[in-house]
Amino acid sequence: MPDIRKHQPPSRPHSIAAGTKPGAVQQWAVWAEEVERLLEQGKSKPAVELAKVAHKHTASAASEALLVKAYAARIRALVQAGLNEEAKALLALVGQRYSRFKEALAGIGFILHAGTSLDDFLRPFADPDLPQDRRAEIETVIRRELTDLGPLAQSAVLPATHPLRLAATKLEQAFRAVTTGPVSDDALSLTEISHQSPLAPWKSLVRAIASFYRGDDRACERWLEQVAADSAPARLVPALSVMLAKPSKQPLKPAAIRLTTQIVGEASSVRASLEALDRAFVGGKPKRIARHIEKAVAAVKTSCPDLVERLKQHIAVRAYVSDRRALAAIPDGYRKDAHFWHLLARLTELLERDFTLEACSLWEQFRKHAVAQGLFAEDGPEIAALYLHMAEILEQSSPEELARERPAFEDRFPGYLKYYSDQPADIRRAGARQDPEACYFLYPELLYARACAIDPDPEIFRQWLHWARRSEDWHVSDRAAQSWRRALPKDGRPLLHLMESAEKRGALKKALGYLEEAEALDRLNPEVRRARLRLLTANAVRHLSQNKVHLVELDAAALEALPQAGEVNRPAFPAALRWASGVLHNNRQEALHYSAQVAALLESRAAATVTLANLADMAGFRSAANGFLGSDISGEKIAEAVARACALGEDLGLKFVVPSEWDEKILDELRERRLEVGTRQLCLLAEAALRAGRRELAFAACGAGLAKGGPTEARFLLLRGQALPEWEFSRRDECFIAAAELARRQRDMDLAEEAVELLRTYSRQGSTFLRWAAHREPRSFSMSSEEVQKILERERKASKLPVLSPDKPAPDYGSGRWNEEIEEENEEENEEEEDDSFAAMNFKELTQFLFELAKRIVGPRDPDGTPGKRHRPSSRGPRSLF
Repeated sequence: MPDIRKHQPPSRPHSIAAGTKPGAVQQWAVWAEEVERLLEQGKSKPAVELAKVAHKHTASAASEALLVKAYAARIRALVQAGLNEEAKALLALVGQRYSRFKEALAGIGFILHAGTSLDDFLRPFADPDLPQDRRAEIETVIRRELTDLGPLAQSAVLPATHPLRLAATKLEQAFRAVTTGPVSDDALSLTEISHQSPLAPWKSLVRAIASFYRGDDRACERWLEQVAADSAPARLVPALSVMLAKPSKQPLKPAAIRLTTQIVGEASSVRASLEALDRAFVGGKPKRIARHIEKAVAAVKTSCPDLVERLKQHIAVRAYVSDRRALAAIPDGYRKDAHFWHLLARLTELLERDFTLEACSLWEQFRKHAVAQGLFAEDGPEIAALYLHMAEILEQSSPEELARERPAFEDRFPGYLKYYSDQPADIRRAGARQDPEACYFLYPELLYARACAIDPDPEIFRQWLHWARRSEDWHVSDRAAQSWRRALPKDGRPLLHLMESAEKRGALKKALGYLEEAEALDRLNPEVRRARLRLLTANAVRHLSQNKVHLVELDAAALEALPQAGEVNRPAFPAALRWASGVLHNNRQEALHYSAQVAALLESRAAATVTLANLADMAGFRSAANGFLGSDISGEKIAEAVARACALGEDLGLKFVVPSEWDEKILDELRERRLEVGTRQLCLLAEAALRAGRRELAFAACGAGLAKGGPTEARFLLLRGQALPEWEFSRRDECFIAAAELARRQRDMDLAEEAVELLRTYSRQGSTFLRWAAHREPRSFSMSSEEVQKILERERKASKLPVLSPDKPAPDYGSGRWNEEIEEENEEENEEEEDDSFAAMNFKELTQFLFELAKRIVGPRDPDGTPGKRHRPSSRGPRSLF
C-alpha cells in the first residue's frame, strides 16, 4: 500500500498533451509531485504504481517519462536487494515497451552488470578500433552510473595498463585513504585522470572529502562545484553540503541522512532519545516509558518542531500494541487524523493473520479521514487502490474461513466512536461518518465491486474473479463474472468463465448460450474454439448417459464438422461414440468395427481400451461394455498408450482414470525412463493417477517427467508434492515452494499462484492433527537457485514412493523445526469435527509417524543419549515505528 499523504502544489511545471481525460490536467501536478516525493524517499514500488495511474489518465509525453523514471528507480532498488534476475526481466520489459527511452535506460544495464560482472560491458573498450561514438556512449554510462570503483579496477577484460583501469585503481586507493585517515597532497594529485575522463567527477569528490576532513570548507565547496551534476558521485554532493552547514537544493534521501548523522552527529540527541524510548517500550515498565516519552517529545520539539505531531502519533500507535497505559503520558494528546489511522492500520496488518479483520476496519477509518481531509476524492483511483489492498488482506484467509470469522467479529465490533472524545470537531465529524453498507470492508466481494465501479479495469475484474473462484459456492464467481460482463461487454473472458461454470454443474444448454455470445465476439479465439469442442463432447456423453442413443450419431457428426476436429487423436472420439452406440444397441459387429477404428486412430489397442472404458464409465454402461473391450495389449508400451489416451481426454475436457490392473506394468516402464512419451502426456498421466488416489503411480510419472528436464520441471515438482504421503510434511512444502520459484522465473504466474495456493490450502484444511503438524511455522514462498537445484536433484534421484517402517530411518523434516514450544489449541473449536487425516495410513506407518513426532517435540539428543539443548524461536517483537 503506497504511503498516501496530502499532496502539495508542484514545484515545477509538467507538460501535458492535449486530449487527456477531464480533470487530468489539474490532477497531473499532484500525481507528479507525489511520484517525485516517493522517489526521493526511496519508495520505488508505490512510485511506479502511482506513475502508472498518472500515465493511464493523462497519456502524455511527460507522464510517460515520469513512468520510465519510476521504473528505473524500481530496477535500481531490485538490484540493491540482490534480485538481479527480477531486475533484468523488468528492464527488458520496460525497454521493449518504451523503446524511445533506450539511452536513459542504458545506465541501468550498467548497474546490473556491476552487480555481477562488468566484463561484457567493458569488453569493447579493449578494442583499439572501437568507433569514437560508441566509446563516448560507454564513457557516458560509466560517468553517470559507476558507484563502485572496485569492479572496474579489477576488470579482467581490460589490460592492466589500460588508462581507464589504471585511473580506477588509483581512485579506489585514494578514496579508501581519504575516508580512513589523513592523506598527503601527493596522494591526491591523481595526474592519471584528465578532465575529459569519465572518472573525473570521482577525482573532484575525493579531493572534496579530503578538504572536508582537513576543515577547509572553502576548498571542499570548490571541489564539490566541479563534480558533474549528472555523474554518480554527484549523489553525495547534497549530503556533503549539509555537513558543511550549507542548505541543500534537494531533500536528503534516508541513506544520505544516515551518513550525515553518523559523520557530523546532527540530531544526535533526537536519535538517542528515540532509541531510549524504543528500549523502554521493550522493557515494559510504565513509569520508565512515560519518562522517555517526555524526553523524546522535548528533543524533537527543540530540533524539528514541525515533526512533533507526527512523533506523538507514532508513539501512540506503538503504545496501542505494546502498552496502552503509555497513551496518558503523551503531552497535550495527539490527533487521530488520517496519518494516525494509516500508521495503526499498517502496524496491525503486519501482525499475525488473526488480525486481518481488524486491519481492514482500521483502513476504513483511514479512508474516512483521508477523504474528509481532501487527500483524495471519494471516487478517486486512490480509493480504488485502497479497496483492492483491503481485499488482498482478506485473501490471506479462504472464503470459508472468512464466512466463519465474520459473524463473531461483527457482533463484537463496537466501532471507533469512543476514540474521538478528546479530538477536535473536524476529526470527530470525519470519524462519525457512517457508510451505507456497514462492515462492507469485511467482504472481498463488496470491496472488489467498489473498486471496479470506480475503475472498471479488466485487471481488477480478473483479480476479483480469481478470488471468487476459490469459493466452493459457484454463485460467488458467477456474480463477479456477470459484473465484468456488464461493465465490459466486449470482453469475452467473463463469458468463458460463465460457460465453464455452467458446464461444471451440468447446465450445458446455458453453457452453449454463453459460448455463442463468446463466438460472436471472437470466433477465432483458441479458448473459444476449444470450448466448442469440449461442450459438444460433454453433450454427447450426457446423451449416452440418458440412453438417448438416437442422438449419438448427430453428436459424432457435429464433432467431425468442427474445423479443429481433425487435429491429432481427436478423430478417435467420434468413432468411440459410434462404438458406444453399437454397445447400447447390442450390435457386436458394429462395436468391434469402431473399437478397431479407435485403436487404429490412436495407434494403440491399449489407448483405445482406456478411452472406451472411460467413456463407458462416464456414461454409466460399463457393465454392458465389458464384453466389447479389447483385452490383447501384448507387445505394447502401456505407459505411452495410457498417456496418449489421457491426452485425448484432457483435450476433450474429460478426466480419464488409469486401469488399476495395469499399474505394475506402467510402473516398470516409468522406472526404466526410456519412454518416447512427451512431458505433457506424463503430466496428464500423473494427474490421472492422483485423481484415482494412486500415489505410487503419480510419483513414478513425476520422476520420469523430471528426468526429461526443461520448462515443465515446475509442474512436475507441484505434482510430486501432491503425490507424497501425508507424513512427508517438509518435503511436500519444499516441492511446492521450489515449483513456485521456478514458475516465477519462467513468468508462469498462474502456476506460481497455484503452487502458493496449494501450500496455503494444506495449512488451512480443517484443524486436524496432521495439518497442525504440517504447518507448525510460517513458510517463505521464495527459494534460492541453489536450494531449487538441490530439490530437483533429490526428486530426480528418488525412484520409489517413501514408506515408513520401523527398521528404516525416518525422513529428515528439517533441522530444529520441531524444537519450539507447542501452544495449547482451543479445545472448544471444531470438537465435533471428525479427524480422518490418518485414514490413509496403516498401523506401522502411524506408529512410526508418532515416534518421529515425539522425537521432534522432545528435541534433539546428544551422542550420549541425553536430551540436547532446546532453542526457542527468536521473537522479533513489535517493529520500531521510529
